[in-house]
Amino acid sequence: MLAADGYLLGSPVNFGYMSGALKHFFDSTFLQVGGALDAGGGAGESEGATSGRPYGLWLHGRYDLTGGVRAVQSIVGALGWKLSYDVLEVLGDVDDPELGSAYELGATIAALLSS
Repeated sequence: MLAADGYLLGSPVNFGYMSGALKHFFDSTFLQVGGALDAGGGAGESEGATSGRPYGLWLHGRYDLTGGVRAVQSIVGALGWKLSYDVLEVLGDVDDPELGSAYELGATIAALLSS
């Protein structure tokens, strides 16, 4: 994670929250990469090793994605990462339009990192 120039994050959203796997990723790396927590446990602005790096985010669920988006953005905000493309929110079945949007998301993050 420290060697990456940017990040493309994705998760299913079940019960209004990101997957356990993505949450575990954040839990096990947050402080080591410079995540900031204030004394009250809330997110602060990070000046850690990965601060300022671009990220993209896609989420897929059957009902409401709001809690998943909010949770991920709260964590990456405390890491100081910068959202570099619109969050891709997919409700229901994944068809050609959603696949095209996913391609655009990945291609945009890749282009940012190759320049």
